[in-house]
Amino acid sequence: MNKQRTKTSLLFISVLPFLSGAAALSHELLWTRRLVDVLGATDWVVGRVLGLFFLGLSLGGFLATLLSRDQRTAIKRLALAEIFVAILALPAVFLPYWTDWIWMTLGETSLVSLQGSLIKLLIAGVVVLPPSIAMGCTLPFFVRVATSFGRDVDSSGIWVYSLNTLGGVFGLWLTSSVLLQWFGAQQTMLVIALANGLIALIAWSTLRFNQEWNDEPINRDSSPSKHETREKVLAASPSDKKPATGSWSLYVLAFMSGFIVLAFEVLLLRLIALVVPSSYHTTSALLANVILILGFSSLAISLMNTFKPHLNLAKAKWLMIFGLAMATILIGFCPVILFESTDKLVSLRYLQGLDNRLIESVNHFWILVFGLIATTSGLALVCCGFIFPSIMTISSERDASGKQIGLLLAANGIGGLLGCELFNSWILGRVGIYQGFSVLAVLTLIATVAFLFRTNRWFSIAAAMVLGGIVFLAQSYNNSLPYYSVNPKAKTKFTINSTHFGPEGVLLVATDQSKSKSILVNSQYVLGSTGVAVDQRRQLLLPWLIQLEVNSVCSLGLATGISASGLEQVDDPPPITAVELSFNVSRIAETHFNQDANGFFDRGENKVVVEDARIFMAAVNNEFDLIVGDLYRPHGMGEGRLFSVEHFTNVRDALTDDGLFCQWLPIYQLNEENFLTIAATFQNVFPETLVVFGNENDRFPVLGLMGRKNDRPWNFQQLENRIAEIPAGLKTSDPLLERIQQLIVGRLKDDAFVDHRLNTLDNLEVEINAGNFWILKDLRRNRPSSYQSEFLSRRWLKEFNQRLETFIEPFNRREEL
Repeated sequence: MNKQRTKTSLLFISVLPFLSGAAALSHELLWTRRLVDVLGATDWVVGRVLGLFFLGLSLGGFLATLLSRDQRTAIKRLALAEIFVAILALPAVFLPYWTDWIWMTLGETSLVSLQGSLIKLLIAGVVVLPPSIAMGCTLPFFVRVATSFGRDVDSSGIWVYSLNTLGGVFGLWLTSSVLLQWFGAQQTMLVIALANGLIALIAWSTLRFNQEWNDEPINRDSSPSKHETREKVLAASPSDKKPATGSWSLYVLAFMSGFIVLAFEVLLLRLIALVVPSSYHTTSALLANVILILGFSSLAISLMNTFKPHLNLAKAKWLMIFGLAMATILIGFCPVILFESTDKLVSLRYLQGLDNRLIESVNHFWILVFGLIATTSGLALVCCGFIFPSIMTISSERDASGKQIGLLLAANGIGGLLGCELFNSWILGRVGIYQGFSVLAVLTLIATVAFLFRTNRWFSIAAAMVLGGIVFLAQSYNNSLPYYSVNPKAKTKFTINSTHFGPEGVLLVATDQSKSKSILVNSQYVLGSTGVAVDQRRQLLLPWLIQLEVNSVCSLGLATGISASGLEQVDDPPPITAVELSFNVSRIAETHFNQDANGFFDRGENKVVVEDARIFMAAVNNEFDLIVGDLYRPHGMGEGRLFSVEHFTNVRDALTDDGLFCQWLPIYQLNEENFLTIAATFQNVFPETLVVFGNENDRFPVLGLMGRKNDRPWNFQQLENRIAEIPAGLKTSDPLLERIQQLIVGRLKDDAFVDHRLNTLDNLEVEINAGNFWILKDLRRNRPSSYQSEFLSRRWLKEFNQRLETFIEPFNRREEL
């Protein structure tokens, strides 16, 4: 029996908590990706899901405290909680299928109103909160079972907490790097739900095969002998005063621990986004590496409590003080450390290239991200990771069996929710990322001094003076840091005209050496530029010239507004609706680029709708004669869904009967496989697909796919007649229109992509593969000539044209052309 109990103890203290944590964080990652389809493709979504996730965990912790009694009850309810997680996760699995009808019912006007925002928040709550509450019950039940095996909260309880956390890291890696690429989003979510069911089955089976528990229930409600020893040791050491252990003070400390850690995590994700490229892997890699460090910190405390138990309370007290004090200092200096460790804010992938190194695999990318986080904030995260396990150690003085662990987790979760929401929704938008670290350092300083004040008033005053001076020094450094790379090796030097902060990160209005004005996002990429204004206007002008009659136009994407202004130079232009995800981008465009956009924002018929493009297209029907998709980043978080079957189908429904849709592709951001997937997906919805070039730039080539709702075959003679009617004024403003026939490549062959896999909201084909290509692209200074490293740029453009001929029926140009 003892051997059987040992095996069962190992199962509940090590294996099952690890697997449960892996499943929980996998769900959280998948919910984030799914809710992009409801809340939009911005970093703000990550913060909102985290906030709801922690609210659910805190409610679950409180519920578990009410339900947890003896060992058998805890195991039964643990199994039920895992089953409920699996069942309640199903709404996220089928999210696109039960929400798209909502947008159509709401319509365009209600969608962008307060009603639409409330419905989105309600959907997010329905998806995240119920399964999160069930997840929040599992950890207190695990701790309760662990202490029922004759173990203590301050050792095995924290051990369970640590393994549950580290399991989350494993789950993030496995889901992001393996499962999603094998199964896609929907099937991966079902696999993770099955994992929850398996955990429940194993837990339930232990009761069935351990019949001796019916007769010999093990309860640990009395304090163990170890705690009696601890009391004697502390009593013999009057210099080590016992910290205040009243319930209310512990709950306040647990609350502050959650607040500090989640606020720090939000700030860190935004900070690292300045140098880590936006891609499918980035969010999961950042979260996993942050949680990994926090998990190892708590694991270290568990091991320390196990091997030297007689000083636990004294150590917990000083670890609490040390963790808070060092976190105060290190949090304040994170921006400075990142700036210096990335050679003045050089992007991670370009930093590798400057050192003539190559990112060889996705796992290598994860390791580089871990190194960056460890360098920038590793010690700060370690110190933050000491706080809550120390609270668990202190609580074990009066609660050896772990009955109150659920309440501590609830207080910790509420603190995390408020820290996440406060910094994500308010502080970051007002003071910026760097100053946000200073604000958090000040709040951590207040928590440190308040804790010390209850122990030693004079010491707390001295600590406040010393730590306050250090935080002030850190703030002085932070104020001097730029939000863009000032590395002398950078090819482009910018003068910053204005700085803006929002859900999408840091937006800079900048002017380069050639006096070209642009919007820089997170110092990573340019969102429109006056230097290529003619090419950008052509993105709307060319489809308008090819379409025979246009009375209403929709531009999916605004950026600087220059692309959407392509028709402002024609006689009697139609009204244009520009859909832009970011309110800040639309405001910047109107304020700083209206003149460059030919007064687009001054014409009353035009309007800008701040909404996600996929959701907006799902809300309109038979409305536009021409819809143009801007140059989205296929590798950007959530942007690959704008190349999906579902989105193209919504666009088709939004067109009038003879309407035309043109989707522009940034060919220089794709490899061949990505292009073929997008082309196959487009042709699946628009069988008669015309292929056109948007420019003659051999460094940044742009390709367009055009299709009509009625699938009317392309009449090339009619196209030539239409081209011949181009007004002279347009040819003068855009000389390339004189040779417009050379831009029309031809139509995709009917059988070009019969067996090619399509991109859907479930398989994430484009987002995953384009993300892989983008982070692994060879950027070494002395890189060898290769098709994959120089895809569709410079000399490879000619080869690409030749390869296109296998998929395209060419346009029958006149011989002289």
